[in-house]
Amino acid sequence: MAEKKPGLLKRMFSFGFGKKNVEEAVETEVKEAAPVAEEVTKAVPKKTPPKKPAKKAEKKAAKKTKPKPAPKAEVKPAPKKAEPAVEKKVPKKAPAKKAKVEKLAQAAKPKEVAKSAPKAKHKSETPKVETAKVETPKVETPKVETKTEPKVEPKTSKPSKSSVTLTERKPAPKAEAEPVAKEDAQQSGWLSRLTKGLSRSSEALTENITKVFTDKKLDEDTLQDLEDVLLQADLGIETATKIIDTLSAQKFGKTVTDQEVREIMADEIEKILSPVAKDLDLDLQHQPHVILMIGVNGSGKTTTIGKLSQKLYDAGFSTSLVAGDTFRAAAVEQLKIWGERTQSPVLFRETGADAAGLAYDAWDETHQDRRDVMLMDTAGRLQNRTELMDELAKIVRVLKKQDPTAPHTVLLTLDATTGQNALNQVEIFKEVAGVNGLVMTKLDGTARGGILVAIAAKFNLPVYFIGVGEGVEDLEPFEARDFARSIAGLPKE
Repeated sequence: MAEKKPGLLKRMFSFGFGKKNVEEAVETEVKEAAPVAEEVTKAVPKKTPPKKPAKKAEKKAAKKTKPKPAPKAEVKPAPKKAEPAVEKKVPKKAPAKKAKVEKLAQAAKPKEVAKSAPKAKHKSETPKVETAKVETPKVETPKVETKTEPKVEPKTSKPSKSSVTLTERKPAPKAEAEPVAKEDAQQSGWLSRLTKGLSRSSEALTENITKVFTDKKLDEDTLQDLEDVLLQADLGIETATKIIDTLSAQKFGKTVTDQEVREIMADEIEKILSPVAKDLDLDLQHQPHVILMIGVNGSGKTTTIGKLSQKLYDAGFSTSLVAGDTFRAAAVEQLKIWGERTQSPVLFRETGADAAGLAYDAWDETHQDRRDVMLMDTAGRLQNRTELMDELAKIVRVLKKQDPTAPHTVLLTLDATTGQNALNQVEIFKEVAGVNGLVMTKLDGTARGGILVAIAAKFNLPVYFIGVGEGVEDLEPFEARDFARSIAGLPKE
C-alpha cells in the first residue's frame, strides 16, 4: 500500500500552485485513492446478499415445521423483522478504513442471527394464539344469562275477588285423589260432630216416636200423640202440622214403623230448611265490609267473631276486631287472643265507654288501614230492655254516617238452649237492627235443637252457620239435609 502523502490543499498552498495546478493535483489524488476504495468496497458486504441465506433458513424452517399444526402464516413475518436488524448493524459497525478480517467477522454475525431469529419467534408466537382462542368464549356466555334472568318475576297470590263466600257448600271438582279424600274425611268428621252435637235432641225425639208407633196402626189418636212429641222438640206448630199431614196422606190406616215416621219427618224438615240454607257472601267493594254481631248475653257472639276472623284469615283477607262490648272486660281479652291468631288489630276503649263512638272511630281506622272486613262485637242485651235496644240502634245510625250501606251484614247469634225464647229474640232484633242472617250456637248442649226449624219456618231468615263446639272447626256452614237427618236420628248418607 502506498505511503500517505501530505494533504492536497497543504501541498497546493505551500508550493503556490494556481488553479490549473490544483485541478491536476486533485485528479492525481483521486487516481491514487481509487485502489484504496476498491479494497474497502470488497471488504464491506452489500445489502442484498443477507437475504439469500435468510431465504434458505426459511425454507429449512418450513420443511421442519410442515408436520407441525402451526400455520405457515405465523412463520413468514419472522425474516422481515430480521432484515432491518442486519441493515442497521452493518453500516454502524463498518468503518471505511479497517482491516478485511474485522469486516468479514462482522458480516458473518448477522447470518447466524437471521438463521436463529425465525425459530425463536416461531416458538414464542404459537402459545399466544392458543391463549387468545380460549379467552374469547368466556366473555360472551355471561351476557346471555343476564338477559334471561330478569324476565322471571314472582307473583303474589293475594285474592283478587270482589266478594268472598264463607259458606261454600259445593266443593269444586279436583283431579287429584288425595285432596278429595281429605275433603271427604273433613266432611265426614263434621257430620259425625253434628250427629253427636244433636244427639240429645235426636235421642229424645226418636225415643218418643218409638213409644208412639209400637205395633200400632196410624189413626187419629196416633197422629195426635205424634204432634205432641214434635211440639215438645220445639219444631214449631207449622213444622208439626206439615209432618202430620204428609204422614196421614201416605200411611193412614196402615201399620207404620218408627223408621218410616222418621224418614218422612226428615224429608219435611229438609223442605223447610233448604230455602234458608244460603251462602254468606261478603261484598268487598265496600271497604271495609262491616259485620255487626248482636244477641243476648251468653249467646256466643265474641267466640263466633273469633271463628269468623279465622276463616277470613285462612281465605287471605284482612280483618279488624272491634270490642263493642265495653261493659265486659273479658270480652276485650278474648278478642285480643283471636287478634294474635289472625294478625288482626283489636280496637277497644276503656270499660263503660260509648260503643257508638267506638264504632265511628273504628270504621275510620279500618278504612285508613285498607282492611277488608270489620267485625264488631256488641254488648249482650235482653230484647225486652228498651234502653239497651236504643243503644244498639244508635250504633247502627253512627255506622250509616260513615257508610250509608253499613252495617252490610247483621248476624244474630242464637243460643239453642233458649228454646222458644229465641223466636221472640229474632222478632225484636230484626226490628231494631235489621237482622239479615242467623248463627245458631250450642246445639251440642240441649235437647231443643228443633227450635231452628221453627225459626226458619216463621221468619225465613238465612241461616249461615251452626255451632256444635268451641273449636274453629265446630262452626260450619248450615246444611239443610245433614241437619234434618241428624235431628231425626237417621244415619248419615
